[in-house]
Amino acid sequence: MTKKRKSIVITLSIVASAIVTYFGFGLIGVGVASNIIINDRYSDLDLLEEDFYAVQNSRNDYPALAEREEIPFKCGKETLMGYLYENPSPKGVVIVAHGVANLADANGAQVQNYYVTHGYDVFAIDMTGCGRSTGKGMKTLFESKYCVKYAVNTMKNHAKTKDLPIFLIGHSWGGYGAICATNEVDGVSAVASFSGYNTPSEMMYAFAETNTSKAVIVTKPAMEFGVSLIWGNRSFITAESAIKKHPEIPYFIAHGDKDNTVPLKQISIYDNVVRDSYKNVTTYKIEGMTHGSPWKTLEAVKVTAIYEQGLKDLRKEYKGKLPKEVRDEYLASIDKEKASEVNADLLNKIDEMFTSCL
Repeated sequence: MTKKRKSIVITLSIVASAIVTYFGFGLIGVGVASNIIINDRYSDLDLLEEDFYAVQNSRNDYPALAEREEIPFKCGKETLMGYLYENPSPKGVVIVAHGVANLADANGAQVQNYYVTHGYDVFAIDMTGCGRSTGKGMKTLFESKYCVKYAVNTMKNHAKTKDLPIFLIGHSWGGYGAICATNEVDGVSAVASFSGYNTPSEMMYAFAETNTSKAVIVTKPAMEFGVSLIWGNRSFITAESAIKKHPEIPYFIAHGDKDNTVPLKQISIYDNVVRDSYKNVTTYKIEGMTHGSPWKTLEAVKVTAIYEQGLKDLRKEYKGKLPKEVRDEYLASIDKEKASEVNADLLNKIDEMFTSCL
């Protein structure tokens, strides 16, 4: 073999190795991100004891949510748990889908209580791998649309709700799922999405960027390759495509401009639909709002953060071993109602959209 030919072979081998290594790191990156985000079960009932949830109202703080019918239903191989709260004279049934690291009985109960007391039955669900539902973890960032799909089918076939209009509300993971579920099942009258991401693949990339550095931009093609190889094209389906496909369904898209979990720019459903004039879409940008509870007032979000910090300070004072009686005393001293005040203007606008569909 001539020197020139040998040089070409070596160069090609180096290039081939670099390409394999590059895309191999993409697969590894997706695998690591998956393990952090979705493959572990970290959203069981004990989540309610975490500081963020403990300092604001959850299901047990609302008399209207005291009684419910527990309705298990299948989603693929998993059995999900849904909770039906009844209004004496319901004008429709609202299905509520939570976000990552959450469950039906946590801070989303603030939304559930609002709509139960404003004339709706509410069907809140524990999605795959969360709460009382089965599953090792969330599975994928598009699993939520199947959770919502089967929740809709359950309400369409339930004796108490089968004749009622069906409305969907979702937050973050659930916000994406609620919109994309309209591609999976008929019979949805209107949808409201809080803090939803437009595409699972972009959300995975945003997570990697947030938790490492902006330098990961060079690995984006490799990560997209990894996502495609592991989950296929479903990770690239956008919420916007569902909105385009269903001009007959009204959609309400709300997002906080200070959201660092699902960044408003590029990643959010809001940013992708606000550029076009969809006649079936109402957008609502919440100035100063972060990700965790976008249906609350800004003051309530600030109070929640103060109360949460108070628990952290106490834990530091006790060197990480906070006595239960001290914690209980602190929680009894705070104003959870103040930390849980909902944005009535926002929730009323969604109610108005729902009512216009009746």
